[in-house]
Amino acid sequence: MSNEQKIVKGGFRATLALIVSIIALVVAIMAFNRTGGEANLRAQISELQAKMKTLRTETSEKVDKVRQETSKALKKVGIEIKKEEAKKEESEKEESEE
Repeated sequence: MSNEQKIVKGGFRATLALIVSIIALVVAIMAFNRTGGEANLRAQISELQAKMKTLRTETSEKVDKVRQETSKALKKVGIEIKKEEAKKEESEKEESEE
């Protein structure tokens, strides 16, 4: 009987690490439940989705406004360029007639 050896798998350190990790898991679950748990997360998600929707509409409206203003400005610039070209053509015709 003295020849029998006890086989230890993992040892004390592995067992201690397992116990500590289980305790940490339990503490994390308790903290999660104390802060509101899954229901609170779902409420926050739905709130953020509503905010994102309003931001999308506001952004879309602002982009449309910028597009309209840019369009108006480009039209004015185009008209002014045409006026300048017409003036140049008239002055060139007058110079060629003289």
